[in-house]
Amino acid sequence: MGDPNLYQPKSLAATTYAIDAWIPDQTRMTGVQKYALQLIQAMKRQSLSEGERVVLFSFQPLVGSLAELPTGWEERVLAWRPQRGWMSVRVSWELLRRPPTVFFVPAQGLPIVSARLTVTTVHDIAFERRPDLYDPSVARRLRRVTKAAVKKATKIIVPSEATKQDMIDIYRVASDRITVTPLSADTTRFRPLEQAQIDSVLQKYRLGRNFFLSVGRLERKKNITTLLRAFESFKERRGVGDPFELVLAGTPGYGYYEIKKYLEFSDVKESIRTLGFVPEEDLPAILNAATAYVFPSWYEGFGIPNVEAMASGTPLITSDIPPHREVVGDAALLVSAREPDAWAAAMTRIAQDGTLRDELSRKGIKRAKDFSWDKTAQQTWAVLRSLV
Repeated sequence: MGDPNLYQPKSLAATTYAIDAWIPDQTRMTGVQKYALQLIQAMKRQSLSEGERVVLFSFQPLVGSLAELPTGWEERVLAWRPQRGWMSVRVSWELLRRPPTVFFVPAQGLPIVSARLTVTTVHDIAFERRPDLYDPSVARRLRRVTKAAVKKATKIIVPSEATKQDMIDIYRVASDRITVTPLSADTTRFRPLEQAQIDSVLQKYRLGRNFFLSVGRLERKKNITTLLRAFESFKERRGVGDPFELVLAGTPGYGYYEIKKYLEFSDVKESIRTLGFVPEEDLPAILNAATAYVFPSWYEGFGIPNVEAMASGTPLITSDIPPHREVVGDAALLVSAREPDAWAAAMTRIAQDGTLRDELSRKGIKRAKDFSWDKTAQQTWAVLRSLV
């Protein structure tokens, strides 16, 4: 049964923060899982105040850097034979048995029974704005989970002002319950690299030096078919013998059949490379080598790839949507997600204009410095501590 006093404070002033730290596979993380990992690691770098302690909940023992815990931090493996229902049932039980002072979930799904003081992060509500981009069953689940989170959470964290406004418009959440904490990129990896580091990875994937790069799930939400149409127009403008390729790194997602069909019948399919899943350790070098990073997504809550590209000094073409405008400022070419010809024109400008590439590279590196996980952690700690 365990010690029922395990979470009880040693003094009346003690404060316990419990955090959901379960990341099933750190080698193939989703954007939300990258956020959770980077945020928790940055939160560890912030000093705890006297009487504060942190408990990390996990389905299995923590691994890698996540398992390295500073003083005042501990892990708590919540055993649960089926993976399904761990958050909704097993974490609920734990919170009932030994309630922490504050419970924080870096994703928007909360347990059935939560702590009296609960904070959660809602990353975006694209399933409300653009349900056509989702499998209907997934959209229904996300809607149900998010509505429950809005009802239960004391405070809600969002990654952008655009997402905050969405929460106010769609769910009628009071503005003072929502805090914007912009995200970042892992700048220890995503940064300008030495040529030798880049060349070895290019050889591994047999990539040249003239290519546009897109990284992410090959799905309808990421607007890959618009990118394919744009690349076809770009190649037509360039003529015979043009060396440029379009490189897609990612695994299939919802709507992939549309992308696959388009690829099969494309007139320039020989110039389109699909790499499938690319390990995290190889992405920075490929990104450094790209002529430009292309991010035509229909909808994002923030768009971490924007910061990864800018931090790497890679020219960026990104969709002209509110969160992207917040993140990139004037350090990228912003293009309507609805206009393949405009994307083709932007790609042509990048390919032809070395001065523009250098300008975007400089601006991107500078702009990326506005974002850091340490800053995100400081803002997150401020939200958690405001409840105590």
